[in-house]
Amino acid sequence: MNLYDLMKNRRSTREFLKKEFPVEIVQKILNAGSYAPSGADQKPYVFIIIDDLSLKEKIRKNCVNVDKDFFNKSPDWFKNWMVGKKISLEKDFLIDAPFLVIVAGDKDKPYWLESTWLSIAYILLAAENEGVSTLTYTPSKVDFINKLLKIPLNFEPVVILPFGFCKEKPRKKNLINKDKIFFNKYQ
Repeated sequence: MNLYDLMKNRRSTREFLKKEFPVEIVQKILNAGSYAPSGADQKPYVFIIIDDLSLKEKIRKNCVNVDKDFFNKSPDWFKNWMVGKKISLEKDFLIDAPFLVIVAGDKDKPYWLESTWLSIAYILLAAENEGVSTLTYTPSKVDFINKLLKIPLNFEPVVILPFGFCKEKPRKKNLINKDKIFFNKYQ
């Protein structure tokens, strides 16, 4: 697939087949993340692969707690959007996916957040290229991840990426974004 097809075809998924695949594919995808440009060439991120079911369950339980609190404090439009999209607060995808990858950035490095997200973008495209589905899940609070995985406090978990095979055919999305491109000024 060419790059533009990868970009157009990539979809987030929250329902995974319980089908295993070699961890080497995950490592290959994460290596692609390290090809991304980074501020001052610092590569201020780490990738932690999780396949232990009990650890995935602890992560899921903590995510459910922080997201329920976030949801309860959210405006009505957001609550309605979540319901309309059928997004569950139970986060079963965190245990159903064969692998979780925590991407954390080193806050002591320049441009750490921008660089980490560039790396995540490369990972998403590499996953699509490998036929692996994922989701950029960003819990509203992440300090529990540092404690649970013994991540130094200068690293902030940015995203949890579940890796697996999509349970159902991903839906098509609107590919025309004319209202996002302007010339010379915002219109």
